[in-house]
Formats: sequence, C-alpha cells, structure tokens
Amino acid sequence: LNISDGVVAGTVTLAVNCCTTEPNFSNYLESLPNDRAGLLAFLFLFSFATVFGNSLVILAVIRERYLHTATNYFVTSLAVADCLVGLVVMPFSALYEVLQNTWFFGTDWCDIWRSLDVLFSTASILNLCVISLDRYWAITDPFSYPMKMTRRKAVALIAAVWICSSAISFPAIVWWRAAREEAMPPFKCTFTEHLGYLVFSSTISFYLPLLVMVFTYCRIYRAAAIQTRSLKLGTKQVLMASGELQLTLRIHRGGTTRERPNHPRLLPPASSQQLLSNNGLGGRHRPHMGKNFSLSRKLAKFAKEKKAAKTLGIVMGVFIVCWLPFFVVNLLSGFCMHCIAHEEIVSAVVTWLGWINSSMNPVIYACWSRDFRR
Repeated sequence: LNISDGVVAGTVTLAVNCCTTEPNFSNYLESLPNDRAGLLAFLFLFSFATVFGNSLVILAVIRERYLHTATNYFVTSLAVADCLVGLVVMPFSALYEVLQNTWFFGTDWCDIWRSLDVLFSTASILNLCVISLDRYWAITDPFSYPMKMTRRKAVALIAAVWICSSAISFPAIVWWRAAREEAMPPFKCTFTEHLGYLVFSSTISFYLPLLVMVFTYCRIYRAAAIQTRSLKLGTKQVLMASGELQLTLRIHRGGTTRERPNHPRLLPPASSQQLLSNNGLGGRHRPHMGKNFSLSRKLAKFAKEKKAAKTLGIVMGVFIVCWLPFFVVNLLSGFCMHCIAHEEIVSAVVTWLGWINSSMNPVIYACWSRDFRR
C-alpha cells in the first residue's frame, strides 16, 4: 500500500542553515514560494475539514440514543478511521510533498507514520465493506435481522476490522526494513517497493473488499427491486426457510375491494386495504387493527432499509472513484516502475484522491441519512 509517496511538481529553494548544510525545517517553511504556501494551507484546511466532519458523525452517535444501532456503530468505526486519516496522515503528507519530499521527523516516525497510513486507510475501506454486508443482511432478511445483528456481534465485527488492519500495517515495518537493500537516505521517507508486499496489502486492503461490496450491493439492488415491484403490484413474496414462496401481503388500492374466491375475508374500507394470508407472520387471524399496525411497521422498516441501500450505493460509488485509481497505480508501479509517466505527480494525485473518500463519507451520510440530518 504505497500511500503518500507522491510529490507535487515545482521547485523549492533549499534553505541552508548558517552552520550546516542540512535543511532546516523553519527556514524551509519561510522560504516557500507563495503558491506552495497556499497549497500547504489548502491541504491543511482539507485535513481539518475531514477531521471536523467525521467528528460530528462520532458525536452524533454518542449523544443521540436513537442512533445507537448496529449499523451506526459500523458508521462510527468508519468515522473514527477517517478522522484519524485527517488528523495523523494528511498533515505530514502535505508537509512532505510541499517541501519537495524532504522529511524532518526521523526514520522511526517515518515508518510509524507509513504504518498508520496503511492502518487507518485499510480500516476505512474494511469498515465500508462491513457496512455493505450489514445492509445486505438487513434488506434481504429484514424480519430476523434485528435478532441476528446484536450489539455484541457488531462489536466483534468492528474489532475484526481493526485487528486485520493492524496485522497488515505494523508487522510490515519489519518487512520493510528487511527488504531495504540500502539505508534510507537522510531526510527521506520512502515507501517499500517490494512487489510481494504491494500485492498482498493491495489485495487485502482493496480488491477483496471491493469484490465483497460489489457482490452485496448487486444482491441488495436486486432484492430491493423485487420487493418494490411486488409492493407496486400488490403482492409481496418472502422466501421461507423451506425455500417455498408464500404470499404474505396483498395491497388493494382504492376505497373498495372486490371479493375473490381465494380471499373470502375483506378488511374494512381504507385508503390502502391490506389482507394477510395465514403464512406465519401473523399466525391465526387476529383483530385487523393489530395486523394493520404490525404490517405498517414492516412496510416502514422496508422503506427505511431501501433508503439505507441507496445511501450505501452512493458510498460505494464514491469509494470506487476515489480508491480504484490509487490501487491500480500502486500495483502497476510494483510490476513496472517506469511504466507510469510523471510517476511522482501521478502518485500524489491518486493518493490524495483516495483520501478524499475519508472526507466525503460524513457528507454523504449527512445529506442522505434522515437520522443524521435530525
């Protein structure tokens, strides 16, 4: 995972201390041209916006009890990862690139910073993957989902995300140092170009989660389309545990309903009359008031899950647009370092494009999630 290895085109006058030829950090900043100083300010502002937006999501879930759901726990874990990207990774990358790939913070912090970059970016992507799985389970099995997705199971999935991300990042420091054929140059913070690590980390951090997200969203879209079409036609079918399709709901629009042989019992007239068959949802016929209330809750729940699926689709689309270019360049540079023209500039652009994903996620949830807009 070759994050933050880019450089922005341009030149910077080397600031030299009066007593040494080594670059001095404060003098380096003071000698920045106006355009590079403006770029640094913009990147810092972007980092602050990322931290601020994700912090609002975290605070909203902590303060509002109605947001204490399994799905929003996953969203909070995502916001924590994205917030740390903006707080720890982006500022040092902005300095490193604007100062023409000059690193002032030591070799040890260089390796730790690179590891944190891998950790938080991978955790962000894996959290998106878990959210897609959660929405898949919710919309394909909405009735039993609340019982299956308990708080304990949600915490276990979140822990698995962070453990997996840590396993990819911190142990890799040993790998990086062992794979280096020569010592790192002074005032540099280069990332490993070891092909094995690039393939391994890219597969775990992006390509496998991408396959899972595409698969789950396709299934979610198909399930939502089928249920929406069934509701419009007046029937909703549910795949029972035995695999047999049974009629569960019939909606008759208008004020009156004609009696049919297979539905001898009619409910009182209403703007949208509903008739339940004896299919296990309601057991034996009970008073229609209770059935109507239960049915309304199920329909409202389906509408909410469908809205969440649309939000997930937007999140996944932004995720692919932001991260796919980086991981394509990442693998391509490992196989053929000279195949990419202006590699340093391209690497910088696709790296920051990937980090844009961390700033976009809270915007998407704020705009598309009714719960977060309250």
